[in-house]
Parts: sequence; C-alpha cells; structure tokens
Amino acid sequence: MSKRTSMTILLVLIGLLGLSAVLVLGWNGRYPDQAADGSAWDKDWTMLGSAMGVEDPGNGFTLLDNNLALAASDTYLATWTSGEAIPFVNEEEQDMDIYPAQIYLLLLSCKDAASAQKAMDDWIAQENETYTVTDTVTETHNGQPYTVLQYLTRSETNPYSRGAVAFAVYENYAVSAELTCMEDYDGDEAALMAAFLDGCHYSGELPELPE
Repeated sequence: MSKRTSMTILLVLIGLLGLSAVLVLGWNGRYPDQAADGSAWDKDWTMLGSAMGVEDPGNGFTLLDNNLALAASDTYLATWTSGEAIPFVNEEEQDMDIYPAQIYLLLLSCKDAASAQKAMDDWIAQENETYTVTDTVTETHNGQPYTVLQYLTRSETNPYSRGAVAFAVYENYAVSAELTCMEDYDGDEAALMAAFLDGCHYSGELPELPE
C-alpha cells in the first residue's frame, strides 16, 4: 500500500459518509469563554472551528497548517511537524515534503452523536485493516475519553514505520488525532500522543443542533 496516510483514508471516509452526515455550520469567529473541562479558553490555542482548541504541543512540534478549505462543511484538519522537511516522491510520482514525525488532527461535524460514533467506528475499522495494530487502550484527557491505537505500517514504500492514533466523539463531532513517525525518529509515540491530547480542549458552548 502506498503512503496514503490514515488521515488521507479518513478524508476518503468523510466522502463515503455522505453530505447528509455533515452540518454546514462553520466557525462563527467567536471564541468560547470556557472549555468543557473548565479551563479558561486561550485565544492562542489553535482553533478548529468553534468546537476545539489545541495548545502548542511542544516536544519539538510546530504548526504547519490549519486547513480551512473544508470549513464550509464544518470539517477541519490541522497538521504539526517535528524536524526538518525531507523531499519525497510518492508512488503517484508526486513531489512532497515529509517530516521525521507529523501530527494530524481531524475534526468532523456530523448531524448527531450517533453519526459521529459511526464515523469513529468506521475509522477504527479502517486502521485495523490498513496497519498492524499493536495496542489498543482507552485514555481520558481533560475529561474526554479516547480510543488510542498504536500501530506498525506494513508497506515497504511507506516512509513512516510506526504511529499512534486517537479517536473520540464529542457531542456531534468525530475526532481523530494521529502521530506518524519515521523509523529513526527518537520519540515514544504513545507518550507524545498522550501529551498532545492533554492539550486538546472542547468548547463548552456549542450551539444546539437544528431539529
């Protein structure tokens, strides 16, 4: 299998869910006053829509992109990287930059909590089909439960050898946070993922869903 990251697979699955699963809400530009975990909302956090804010993850990671191209469907994708960019040509012969380690964070708005749960279940199933999952645990960070998988990649053409991915449902949102690591990256993916999730906060002031 070529290096289509799990995040690419997730974006494909968004399409498979159909537009009926997605609310057209977007970010109204207003910051919440307080997170659901009781923390005061910090405007320096990286915002994903009006529902999620992420602290600087530290550990050598810097924000590469906060993609608002999907915002019309209230879907957001942010990326953090560690280390210097490395030129890479994928199996589709496309030039791209890769990094020793990357974090992808996807926030998908669904029509209700049941649809968000289905999206999360589909993502977990896809992970198990695509990679060799070595561990699955449930963790809680800032009061939010996550299902966290550690995995090894199977493809010899994949520049990343291992990773960790966390899935969650918050209200009508499905959440995926994935850390991918090259073989020689000096970092524990489980510990780094836990630290990243410690910096994830959710709005305690989400609007009511339309009937």
